[in-house]
Amino acid sequence: MNKKIITAFLILSLLLFAYSIQKFIFTYHFSSAQVKSNITYLSSDAFKGRMPGTLENELASTYVKSQFQSSGIMPLSATYYEDFNVVYPQKIDGLPCLRILDKSGEVIKSFEYNKDFKEDTLSFKQNHISFSKVSSTNINNDFIKIVSGNNICVFYAPTDDKISFRSSFDANSKLALLIIVKKDVLKSIKDYLSKDNNVDCYIPYRENTAKIHNVLGYISGRDPSLPPIVISAHFDHMGEDFSGNIYSGALDNASGISFVIEMSKYIKSLGTPDRDIIFAGFNAEEYGFKGSSTFAKTYYSRIKDGKVFNFDMIGGSSSVPLSIMGAKKDNTNTPLVNEVSNICGESHIKYKLMFQDASDHSPFRSLGINAVTFCDDDTSKIHTPSDKAEFINTSSIDTCYTAASKEILTSAFSKNPIVLYDKFILVFSAVGSAFAGIYVVLIFVKNKKKLQK
Repeated sequence: MNKKIITAFLILSLLLFAYSIQKFIFTYHFSSAQVKSNITYLSSDAFKGRMPGTLENELASTYVKSQFQSSGIMPLSATYYEDFNVVYPQKIDGLPCLRILDKSGEVIKSFEYNKDFKEDTLSFKQNHISFSKVSSTNINNDFIKIVSGNNICVFYAPTDDKISFRSSFDANSKLALLIIVKKDVLKSIKDYLSKDNNVDCYIPYRENTAKIHNVLGYISGRDPSLPPIVISAHFDHMGEDFSGNIYSGALDNASGISFVIEMSKYIKSLGTPDRDIIFAGFNAEEYGFKGSSTFAKTYYSRIKDGKVFNFDMIGGSSSVPLSIMGAKKDNTNTPLVNEVSNICGESHIKYKLMFQDASDHSPFRSLGINAVTFCDDDTSKIHTPSDKAEFINTSSIDTCYTAASKEILTSAFSKNPIVLYDKFILVFSAVGSAFAGIYVVLIFVKNKKKLQK
């Protein structure tokens, strides 16, 4: 009896080991190096900062679609695209200028673009402003505020005196035009105004409307009636300025969409999940979460009881802890925030909690849908031309993968222990197989001795 039990156990161990090895070989293994490779491509100069409304943003959406297709991810609707319209800043003819005119209209001083002044991309309801001291409603130490008809225009000097930062575009902004200037330039403008000169500024942008796309695919689960999992990131960024400086957006957010692309390949290779898994590349996050808002409202009835795992700025400095971001009204006891926090604690991952409506989890939380954003809160280069792929840290990507994949797989494959406990099964079956080998050898030696007698 004991021999039969031992034999059965050993046979089972061998079968499990063989299956585990086969599963290991045919499973696509998540690679932070491949994530960085995709980041490098999407943040290259060819995409010119992926600003919504531009050809390069369209090319970025085409690339995300091609990656989903190559992973075997099916389109969520008739196509991979979810179309929607946005107001965007469109470049027009002309050159940016900031100059001082005397009372007769002669130019007495011209400031240099990208050295002395630059557009802040918050709003372009107005692209040309001329004003004097009389029309200036507020001259402050750090800014000049001008009322131009029904519009408000502001010239301001940042505290760090750097003018490379670009704000996210906001078609609903109360400001009509926002110009960044160096501190000494602001002081100079005030001096010229005090002598009754005029300031004239032109930025060749106008607000226009464009049709752009989210990119949506999914893996069909065993039970489509179960609430799905959404794995998402935005792929748009801030374009380029009039000097040709490209806001590459490597960390923000070529990193997040590249992470999602890699996750789609990995999860697809694991087999059929319990429930549908939706992979979403959101557009126009930099315009106020337009893409994620459109998706959340359109698919609300399907995803209302699901979970959204969003990725924004993955691969920052290794000195920065992984951030789990919930919405402003969330707290440490919010279910999904709590679940992910526990996984980080159990995995000895250095993390911090943030509660801000600062990424694409926000539209979902406003509708009561479970959602968190994983991010590295490394803002040292964000929204500047310095956000390049060379600064991406693959160890931070691996940390995020460790935290996120555990919660995603637990939610997606709760009825498949082979996926959830694959490493344990592999080790267990390997040990069992080793005992099987020893057992066979001992039996062989024992039988040989009997024959010799």
